[in-house]
Amino acid sequence: MNLTRVLNVALPELPARKIAERYPRLDPGINFREHLEDGKPVIRVYVPCAKSMFTFQPPNWKLAQLFDGTRSYQEIAELYSQQTGAQYSAEEVREFADGLEAIEFWYKTPQEQNILLMQQSAEERRKRLKQKDRWTDLSDVLFPAFNPDPFLTKFYSYTKFIYTPWFTVLTLIAFALAGGITVTHWSEIGRDTTEFYNFHDKSWMDILVLYIILFAVVVVHEFAHAYTSKHFGGRVTAMGFALVYLTPAFYTDTTEAEVTTTRAQRLVVTIAGVWSELMICAVATFIWWGTAPDTFLHNSAYFMMMLTGIVSVLLNWNPLMKLDGYYLLTDITGIPNIKEDSTAYVSAWVKKHIWRLPVDVPYVPKKRRFWYALYALVSGAYSYTVLYILARFVGNIVRNFSPEWGFIPEIAVALLIFRSRIRLLVNFMKLLYLDKKDRVVAWFTPARSLAAAAVILLFLALPLRRESVSGRFLLEPAQQAVIRAHVPGMVTALHAEEGERVAAGSVLATLRNLPLQSDFEYAKSNLTMASDRAAAASLHYADLGLALKERERSSAELEQISARDSALGVTSPIAGTVITPRVQDLLGSYLTEGQELLTVADLSSLRARIYISEYDLYRIRHDAGARLQVQGQLGTWPAQVVAMAARPVEIDPKLVGEVQLQGMNPPHYYIVDLIVSSADGALKPGMTGVARVYGDRRSLLGMAWEGAKNFWERKVW
Repeated sequence: MNLTRVLNVALPELPARKIAERYPRLDPGINFREHLEDGKPVIRVYVPCAKSMFTFQPPNWKLAQLFDGTRSYQEIAELYSQQTGAQYSAEEVREFADGLEAIEFWYKTPQEQNILLMQQSAEERRKRLKQKDRWTDLSDVLFPAFNPDPFLTKFYSYTKFIYTPWFTVLTLIAFALAGGITVTHWSEIGRDTTEFYNFHDKSWMDILVLYIILFAVVVVHEFAHAYTSKHFGGRVTAMGFALVYLTPAFYTDTTEAEVTTTRAQRLVVTIAGVWSELMICAVATFIWWGTAPDTFLHNSAYFMMMLTGIVSVLLNWNPLMKLDGYYLLTDITGIPNIKEDSTAYVSAWVKKHIWRLPVDVPYVPKKRRFWYALYALVSGAYSYTVLYILARFVGNIVRNFSPEWGFIPEIAVALLIFRSRIRLLVNFMKLLYLDKKDRVVAWFTPARSLAAAAVILLFLALPLRRESVSGRFLLEPAQQAVIRAHVPGMVTALHAEEGERVAAGSVLATLRNLPLQSDFEYAKSNLTMASDRAAAASLHYADLGLALKERERSSAELEQISARDSALGVTSPIAGTVITPRVQDLLGSYLTEGQELLTVADLSSLRARIYISEYDLYRIRHDAGARLQVQGQLGTWPAQVVAMAARPVEIDPKLVGEVQLQGMNPPHYYIVDLIVSSADGALKPGMTGVARVYGDRRSLLGMAWEGAKNFWERKVW
């Protein structure tokens, strides 16, 4: 039998009466301090037994301080009336004490806490059962915490030097040096950071390593908050593990620091987390910069740089989400709960003034309303963007292993993340329906219903939507020439660099071939001698025919060798840009006949080749317009269809993934070539993205009819 239940049944009245007969008193270890919120003085109080912070108005706190556990309500009322000059009754003091008791403010001995825990255990179990879907809220999944305060006290006694001026100066110097290394190597660090966070080419081992290192980083981050709180005299009673949008995170209870510290000290406590990550980034930057490439230490340091540094600053100090930047904003402005209050204000204002619902708008000072509205809209948009990126993040990971089914976990995670938002939307729609139902039904008279149906039918019949077909592409030059060596030789001079524009016929390189040049000089001397003999024969009329034939043969030989000699100067057949990398590396190399030397491409116009399914080919024309969206670039570029293949081709499996089911008959694909202008040089060969080819404008009714017609013709007829 459950012993707790036996005690609860056998002795239900004694503990409750015992607690009720005692007068409330303050926690002996209480900490409090006066602060300013919204420009008004308030008293922040930290209660150790409740591990919570409470905020009082000065008069209320003065009354709460009179509760010592021995004074009766009547005595406290008389004493408080003498101090303030206003008359208070014992019943009013009792109501004040009962209100604080409801929020568990008063001190309780360990025995009293155990009795209350026993009495509340059944209710707590019911609450936990009601909260069984808390795991579906991926924004904040909490795990049990532990008390790190004893360890922090001991650790701080050995490491006080961290907050000395000399160590702070040393840290700033390290930040400056690491920043200089980052700026000088930004071309590779910036590119690699983007590739690191898109998770297109990551294995399960890469993801596991990422989570392990990220786990270590967030431990250091939260430990820095706790350490700084201890430095300013605050106790840290709880530290635990959480998942914030599936990302590992530690959380630290620095509530007492909110009470005992000044505003400047609270800012230091908040900044300490990112500051510690920047220290890790500085050390990792020096290691990465000073170690040999492709070593374990070099790659590990580079991995750590990607997780900390500027990405950590942008993420944690962004005030639009409830991370370090948000708490910096609340401390600087002195306005607590900005996100909740602004969201509640904007939501209620829209419901009342836009949807005309019977709701009360929370009062907000007039000078603050515009900023509340702006913050609520921007922070809401940012939060939903982060949620969307998280869903895409999961999809990108799965697509590395199964491109065909990557959308399933992406949609599943999106539904889990937005579950609470969907519920709010459904509840709002129910409220709106119940509020407007009678008026809407009364408004739809037969005449108005007929007019509304006519408007809807007209809308469906208007050609408002333009048909389009999309596909992935890889940009390549519309015209390019591969320059090859027509004769063998050694490269003695290069007259063009990578990225340099050259004109048609310009010399790109000079080769040296001593045997060929010797033959050329020999052929010239033979031609000279044959010409002299022919002239002498014409004067003496002796062997003239033989001399003329010899001169003709020598001339033909010289012409042939001259053509090969002139080929030692390699020229470009088209005007364009040299796209061969590291051109100067070819200097001094020996080229055989036909070996590739350089590639020149006309980059003023590029070709995008996409695959179109046979089911969508009828939607586009040969002269159709298109738009290109290049990955990693803002905006779109206009393009034009210039060619459509007459026969189907095999599509690249990387674009559609492997077909796992052998019984499936994939459609045939046709290549469609697009030409896009790149006169400004913004587009480069090798860029990828999505192209959308536009067809005719169609109405919704026309599209529905076309779909039904295609189904009939393909499947039924």
